[in-house]
Amino acid sequence: MVKASDTKFIELAYQDIAQNLETKDFLSILQNNFTEQDIYHIKENIYNLDFWISKKFFSMIYTHTILFKKEYSDLVILGIFSTIRETFSGFLIYLTYLIDQTHTKNTPIQTDILIHLYIHDILHIDEYYYDKIYTIIHTLQADFNEILRHRIEIDDNKEYLKIGYANRAFFSGSIKPEETKKKIISEDIIWFS
Repeated sequence: MVKASDTKFIELAYQDIAQNLETKDFLSILQNNFTEQDIYHIKENIYNLDFWISKKFFSMIYTHTILFKKEYSDLVILGIFSTIRETFSGFLIYLTYLIDQTHTKNTPIQTDILIHLYIHDILHIDEYYYDKIYTIIHTLQADFNEILRHRIEIDDNKEYLKIGYANRAFFSGSIKPEETKKKIISEDIIWFS
């Protein structure tokens, strides 16, 4: 991708998003408005894991025949994709840590409600798409599990994950998901995002 022409690079980087938009000239708009500096910075992101995680998410949205354009305007869709780009890799790291701790400590943590909050309250995706997005998240967690676990191991500031795990265990404990949902307030969602 780095060696591709600017036009081809933009197509490769953004085609999965473009396929979900009503606007047919999205890629042309990007090509006409990106500067050389913009493209340079985007190409620099290719070397980051979060770029590939979000790109894979975008691709899977398309391959799972999720067509947001049936329900949402292009601006809302771009908002969903940009939120995925900004939040998903961190969310996946946290989810992976919780899953590993659940297996290590034999303490069940309700990750389903966490995923539910992420889909509905962070991404603002309608219930209609919930099952497919939920499946994508689980697939990506499995696909990237090994590299995410290594990423967690070499993190020089794992304390935030330990605190997140302890808070999550305290907050949900062995309470049923329905009871946990009742305890969640808007401030929790703001902190979560």
